[in-house]
Amino acid sequence: MDERMQIDIGSPAPNFRLGAATGNEIDLDMYRGKENVLLFFVREYN
Repeated sequence: MDERMQIDIGSPAPNFRLGAATGNEIDLDMYRGKENVLLFFVREYN
């Protein structure tokens, strides 16, 4: 299923969960209220 949502610039990010390299899962809510940086790298296929 393709779930897409529109987010306005400057609005808080919705909660999401990602797998970490350690095997644990990380929720964005674990870091709410703290200073965060989210890096997103797009892999380009030629």
